[in-house]
Amino acid sequence: GRQTKVAYIAQELISGGELFDFVANTGAFSAPICRFYFKQILMGLHYLHSNGICHRDLKPENFLFLTKADDSPIKVIDFGLSILFDDPKKAGTQKVSMKTKAGTPYYISPEVLAGNYDQLCDIWSAGVILYILLSGVPPFYGNTDPEILDSVRKGAFSFNS
Repeated sequence: GRQTKVAYIAQELISGGELFDFVANTGAFSAPICRFYFKQILMGLHYLHSNGICHRDLKPENFLFLTKADDSPIKVIDFGLSILFDDPKKAGTQKVSMKTKAGTPYYISPEVLAGNYDQLCDIWSAGVILYILLSGVPPFYGNTDPEILDSVRKGAFSFNS
């Protein structure tokens, strides 16, 4: 007879909700709490970049709490816009030139908008997330996406403590 082939996919259960919802409900965080989460964001980015992966859509919606516990670690998700920019196993390989304007208006870097960037666009996005964690509001804003993108291009912001 015929054999049926079955494939199983095992995934981690992540039940704590989005970092975005936590920020929306809490507002600005204290510096120690920001440090706790931002360190995890940077550690995740270090892992991705050292493995030749650029996420390209970092935002609080793409970080989930593993559990509902107060000290829950966060996990980065949604690699739909990610790209392999380098193969760390092949020394001397040419990095992929990134030109696609990919990302979310509040978090996108000016280099991405200009259409010539590298993996450091993720660092910009992480900085925007840190600003939001500390203040409760985005550094660049507008009433429409074009206004937000114009604000990002200008790169001017202030931080009122």
